[in-house]
Amino acid sequence: MKKSQIIFSTFSPLMAVDTELVGSGAEAVATPRVYSLCRCGESGRKPLCDGTHAKKGFVGEREDSNKPALEYYRGGEITIVYDRYLCMGAGFCGELEAVFGTHDAPKYEPDAAPVEDIIATIRKCPSGALSYIVGNEPFRKYYGATRIVVEKDGPLHCQGEITLIDDQDSDLLLPDADHFTLCRCGGSKKKPVCDGSHETNGFKGG
Repeated sequence: MKKSQIIFSTFSPLMAVDTELVGSGAEAVATPRVYSLCRCGESGRKPLCDGTHAKKGFVGEREDSNKPALEYYRGGEITIVYDRYLCMGAGFCGELEAVFGTHDAPKYEPDAAPVEDIIATIRKCPSGALSYIVGNEPFRKYYGATRIVVEKDGPLHCQGEITLIDDQDSDLLLPDADHFTLCRCGGSKKKPVCDGSHETNGFKGG
């Protein structure tokens, strides 16, 4: 098991173990070896937990638990792999419209741009929804450092060798995934992962 962990239950905050925390201003945040991160969206000490979830009766159950199968889009030199469930709608893929289309009209055309441009675009995807295969080798590991990065008024970007452990036996992440995004606004229907709800529910998390 990976040394760094994020552990939580349906009713608890996120407990990070042996994981560096980087604030929304790119500053290192001093933390003990084990610390708790808010995921109800209402802590007065964001991104850290202050116990508000207990007062508010926060329940972190997923409303959308139907995780579809991975989608594979095969081209001549590269296969695009899409995990629809992990997508948080960050929109970086739309920068390569010839391949990925737009938010309103998505598509997956792996032969519509140079392979290096497709790889560069996929590597911008923070949620891990996009990955790729070249030859027979899948590529999902992009980060050398292990840390949690706070997005301003957005989710927690978990990068590197982090194990996610909960009380629902979740299998949301691929075993070799080295990046994913966790909800901290409390509004995601796919808890604990972010579904982009912070963009529409007015979340302000610093």
